[in-house]
Amino acid sequence: MAGRDGDRVEYSETDREQAERLREEARERWGQADDDFDTLAAKLHADSPEARAEAAWSLAELAVENPDRAWRLPVESELAPLLSDDDKWVRRGASWALANIADEHPQRARTAVSEVTESLADDDPLVRENGVLTVSGVAREYPLAVEPALSKLAEVVREGDGVARRYAAETLRRLVVRLDEDGFPETIEAAPDVASALSGDLGVVEVTDDEEGPAVRIRGANSSPESEAGDEADESLAADDPDDRGPPELIPAPPEIDAERAEFEHLADFGDGPLTTAAKARVRTASEGGQHVVVLLRTLRPDAGVDSSRVETAFRAWAGIDDHNHVVGVLARGSNPRPWLATEFLDGGTLGDALGSVGFERALWYAHCVTTAVCHAHARGVVHGALRPSAVGLSRTLGAWPVPKVGDWGLGDLLGEVRRPPVPPAFAAPEQFAPERFGSPDSSTDVYQLGALCYALFTGRPPFVGETADIARQVRDPNQTPESPSESSERSERVPAAVDDLVDRALATEKQARFETAEDFRRQLEVLAGNLSLSFEL
Repeated sequence: MAGRDGDRVEYSETDREQAERLREEARERWGQADDDFDTLAAKLHADSPEARAEAAWSLAELAVENPDRAWRLPVESELAPLLSDDDKWVRRGASWALANIADEHPQRARTAVSEVTESLADDDPLVRENGVLTVSGVAREYPLAVEPALSKLAEVVREGDGVARRYAAETLRRLVVRLDEDGFPETIEAAPDVASALSGDLGVVEVTDDEEGPAVRIRGANSSPESEAGDEADESLAADDPDDRGPPELIPAPPEIDAERAEFEHLADFGDGPLTTAAKARVRTASEGGQHVVVLLRTLRPDAGVDSSRVETAFRAWAGIDDHNHVVGVLARGSNPRPWLATEFLDGGTLGDALGSVGFERALWYAHCVTTAVCHAHARGVVHGALRPSAVGLSRTLGAWPVPKVGDWGLGDLLGEVRRPPVPPAFAAPEQFAPERFGSPDSSTDVYQLGALCYALFTGRPPFVGETADIARQVRDPNQTPESPSESSERSERVPAAVDDLVDRALATEKQARFETAEDFRRQLEVLAGNLSLSFEL
């Protein structure tokens, strides 16, 4: 199996022979030049469990022998579903592959955390061990991403042995240390047998007297064990429905760093945009004996074709408004060799990942968070001009909804110079298609894009869909209006009709017909929330 240590659960003689046979077949198969990823992925769907197991073990062997290519393995689409296969050898092969992928490419294994969490309760000890190793690998770079696995990890600490128990305890401890460093406003209560495995001085851990209760659970900073005893709010950290949680009570501030460009350790490329290249990097915090933190490092592309001084001005404007909970924090910036900035690394994906997959209340909260960020920026004279789902990152928070944070501030005009429109057509305002007719982009453009983002959050799709030319035509035509959100939602949960007027006005073709300011949009959004008597306060 993943083979980190010598104290893993031992195979029986029969299992050892079967494992060795699968390994040998996997090595032989992978040595064939005509056997590629697609061929192996197809075999994962074979009717024969033996064929599925051989394919899964082949992918696992590849992850061991050729880790540089392992990032291409089909994690979420192919391997993760095999963790629930009826055949234990299929589950063993898939879990072994995932454990090795997580060791080298935690960002790829992160997409399978939900399925891996379920595998921690598998009847087969080897599958459980591989699941723990996978979660441990992901937690090294994305500690909050393993939140769904916390209670299962605690149960492994309580009931497991050997490498599974040790890695489960190390993963729990890593998360607790991260929470302690971030000033987490809540307490993790741990049963005595679990707390003993979390050795060291951990300020957010309390040992309970309840040896029969949940292995771990969260208690709010403003509540006491007595007030929560027997209360439904006093729940274990099970992987419950995220929409049943709610906003976090407190959003930790980003860490402080003081570093030059050369001090960042490159971890992985993170994709290039029209203006900047992006990389995941590591650097130490500014405090004495600082800890390593992961950041997103963005650098002006040498072929961007824009004035570098204007990019520096945009980065400076972004840094000037990042004292807001829903603005991506700028941790460092500089001008050599080209303008660059380091921002907090958001480990929950982007708003695009949430479209159509969150309940109405959470969608409304997300909309309000983004709107308050825009209002904050406008109050300081900063216009975004490129609001779109991918510009809003999500920061995972323990036991609560992920926190949306808006990035790419001040880059709208620059993006407009290298492509028109500067954002995906479905989120572009009329003036970004035809400024000669509708005027130059300005703060009213942000109002339109807020309306488009809200429409997508509430319905699961943008206001207009289709080919780029069709979208551009509809956006510029005052007689073409999107279907009302209450009638066009692709989600099963009905969108209240009260949303229609709010979104329709923000999406008006002519600027003068929109909300005059983002503050006006925010106030109307809050009136809407108040009238719907939601369970959270804006």
